[in-house]
Amino acid sequence: MKRSQNPFLYIYILALFNVCIGLQFPGQVSGKPPMATGIQPLIQLKHQSLHKLIPGNIRPLLLPEEQEQFLQELEGHPPDWPALQNLDHTEQSERLFQLNRARDEARLIHRNILQQPIAFLWSGLLRTFMPEYQGFSVALGPELTSTSWGIVRFKPMGLPDYLVAIPSFESVEHIRIQQQKGEQIAIGVLFFGTLVADESLIYGFSHDQKEDGMILPVVQIEDVRYFLYPPNGSSSN
Repeated sequence: MKRSQNPFLYIYILALFNVCIGLQFPGQVSGKPPMATGIQPLIQLKHQSLHKLIPGNIRPLLLPEEQEQFLQELEGHPPDWPALQNLDHTEQSERLFQLNRARDEARLIHRNILQQPIAFLWSGLLRTFMPEYQGFSVALGPELTSTSWGIVRFKPMGLPDYLVAIPSFESVEHIRIQQQKGEQIAIGVLFFGTLVADESLIYGFSHDQKEDGMILPVVQIEDVRYFLYPPNGSSSN
């Protein structure tokens, strides 16, 4: 069969193929783990549940109750945040250091949970149009989730060098027109990965609300998906 002469079509089909085969096990389709790729199609969710984008062998940590259950299994109980607080910044830092060191050692017995592939959300904005990919560079931003344990903020490690979202052919020009009008195009970013074993969770306090405890799961990134929420709102169920 003769290959299409349109190089952009070939790039898009190749990226879409990577998504399809990646649904088996994102980032580990072959026998050895490849480098994570940040060049992916921009998926329009429409009426599809966001959870449907997550393979069955990967644990979703999108909702507060999912994160709380995960922390319960891994940690047992939340820290005593009031006892950790201190007006003396040095003293508070020392208390947090001791807490983090003790919990890093204690959770090593939960190897099965530490090695379990997980999925979490960040937010993104489409930035510069890149003709070579017929896609847009992606600027990332963290998502903060209020839970009974504290504020959860995932910390991705090993991000791909290039983060590019490739919309459908029909959407490219529409997005470019929106950008020319000064509109910002917000997208969702779904990360797949596993916790970093030696420092999988970091406990601290919020910089904005200093009395609020914050939990940072540190995740080695395996794969990335980009998506657009439906026009009438988000969908994460």
